[in-house]
Amino acid sequence: MAAPNGNFSKEKQNIVIIGGSLAGLFTGITLSRLGHSITILERSTSSTLVDQGAGISISPVIPPIILKLQALSTSGAPIVDFFKKYDRTNTPTYAHGDGFQYLKKDGSVRRKMMVDEKGIGGLGVEAGAASWDLLYNVLRANFDGGFEDAYVKTAPKQFGDGKTVYVSGALVTSLKDLGTPGVEVTYKKLEDQGAEEKRIKADFVVGADGSSSVVRRLLDPTAERTYVGYAGWRGTVKESLLTSDTNKFFGTTVTLFFTKGVQILTYKIPGLNGNCQPGERLANMVWYNNYSAEEVKEILKDVNGKQHQYSLGIGKIQPSVKARQQEKAVQTLPKAHAELFTKIEAPFIQAVTDNLATKSVFMNGKVVLIGDALAGVRPHITCGTTQAALHAFMLGQVFEGQMSVEEWGKKTMEFGTFVQGTGMQMGNLSQFGDHPDAIDDVEEGGSTGWR
Repeated sequence: MAAPNGNFSKEKQNIVIIGGSLAGLFTGITLSRLGHSITILERSTSSTLVDQGAGISISPVIPPIILKLQALSTSGAPIVDFFKKYDRTNTPTYAHGDGFQYLKKDGSVRRKMMVDEKGIGGLGVEAGAASWDLLYNVLRANFDGGFEDAYVKTAPKQFGDGKTVYVSGALVTSLKDLGTPGVEVTYKKLEDQGAEEKRIKADFVVGADGSSSVVRRLLDPTAERTYVGYAGWRGTVKESLLTSDTNKFFGTTVTLFFTKGVQILTYKIPGLNGNCQPGERLANMVWYNNYSAEEVKEILKDVNGKQHQYSLGIGKIQPSVKARQQEKAVQTLPKAHAELFTKIEAPFIQAVTDNLATKSVFMNGKVVLIGDALAGVRPHITCGTTQAALHAFMLGQVFEGQMSVEEWGKKTMEFGTFVQGTGMQMGNLSQFGDHPDAIDDVEEGGSTGWR
């Protein structure tokens, strides 16, 4: 193992990545293309992660964040940069967007901000959105040759690529610093009840296991994940199922509505098997509502009475809870948004949370945190997946000898602290303040709770 200040590029390493969603796959592909052997340990017991139908912006929409990213040697859109550099399947990954429109409560347009060839804020970054499902499929096709339900053709391996292994149903239980030899990672297979724990010796470990990170809990236990007072209802509808007037009204813009304690936005994402053709795309919706701690517990109790902490997946919401939310949509939302929400057959719910580690590098440079495991970013700034791609890009620079792991740690903490703080400001203004795009609607706003 190279010393933390040494040149990682001189040695091929055994790297364990804990977490097999987008952040883990971004990093696994980046480092395997440099010849390192990669093992991903994913807690999910399925051969694929459960797709919740989530939409993902391909770039930040906040100019100061774009400028920060450009200062870190990216185009300002690390997701786009990543697929241009690493995708060997040549798969289109996103639906193009052309701007933003903000609505009044009566459904009329308050204002528009269109994006031209100069990009968002004139910074050369285009607008557009992908789906979690499509990105996951393309990444798996590039990392380990796909998986059982893949619809993206396997990317060919090339000379010099490192070995790649993806292990599902692997719950990490401990990390042990072995000194110069590396790190011992202990995990148990969730499908093998009563089986002995397994151990892997790694030269380098990446914690990419999300906002509820086991790695962060083991190494930085004071950096807890906390609920912030609101949750997002999410879901999709095939655009051809919308009325023609509503579909035309949404177009390819991001359509937003604010009122007291509520934010809602809609945008188009790729449809089934990544289809980006008009009529086949999905209208993706996110609707933020304020809930007390007791209220969010109630809506996160599933159809079988099981309590969930932060999210409730497709098909698990209690029918009475869904029906009340649909009624609220009809009573309080602009007509186009109300139509879309009531046509979502199986919405899901995600509580909004904050988390920020105290540092990103541990065990003398042998363990790092990336993505949401390092800094859980509120979704308003569309930067969660962007941050994960950035971290992977920068780790590639470490292993190519362009920067030390200490420098990587400093830069990732600076960026994570900045975007988390920006997201908190925007979320708190939207949900608990007087958002400028809601001023005219304050008196009409209605209840901010779910009852």
